[in-house]
Amino acid sequence: MLGLLGLVKYLELLTAIVGTVYYRKYANTIIKYFIVLVWIFAIVEFTMYILKIRGIQWENTLLYNLLTTIQFIYYFSLYRSIISDGLYKKLITYILILFILIVTINFTLFQPPSVVAPFHSMQFVTGVILLIVTISLYFAEILKTEKILFFQKNLMFWISIGLILFHAGIIPYIIGINFLPDMLSSDSITLIFFILNFVMYGCFVIGFLISNKYSN
Repeated sequence: MLGLLGLVKYLELLTAIVGTVYYRKYANTIIKYFIVLVWIFAIVEFTMYILKIRGIQWENTLLYNLLTTIQFIYYFSLYRSIISDGLYKKLITYILILFILIVTINFTLFQPPSVVAPFHSMQFVTGVILLIVTISLYFAEILKTEKILFFQKNLMFWISIGLILFHAGIIPYIIGINFLPDMLSSDSITLIFFILNFVMYGCFVIGFLISNKYSN
């Protein structure tokens, strides 16, 4: 069952390739950095895999702590850019500032960046909660506009669905890293984690395939 986790990197690679093929649909928007993030995670995962099969031990927790932090900051900036409602945009600005403040305090006072530091699970969960709030504001906005009539052709809709389903479902798994470590070896948790990744990357791929050229 643990082998399922090894398949996630192939989902990332497939998404990166499809997103690149359809790059023209969003090349002139901030969404273009989204596919950069997908490529980075795919490259990191395959690099870790190659090092592992060659017997090279390399601690990657610091890298993932930094990458997930950058990822959340990008997501908040992305939604702040595409949302038109003045109030929602201001709220997301506050969310972005709050998250950067939390990260700064955590890195400075509690968990300084280090190759031996554990995964910053509580910081990650905080980012997840703030991201869910942010995506909810995006959905609230499109429900009030004509975009809802053509949601299936909107790339950001599919990205948002994938992100919110994955992050809402992963919270118990991440909390378990610190409080219930035994649950991480559970086959059912591994299966759930794989399914969440499959659903998220599946939504991304669908969005790239069927969406129209993106215009905010």
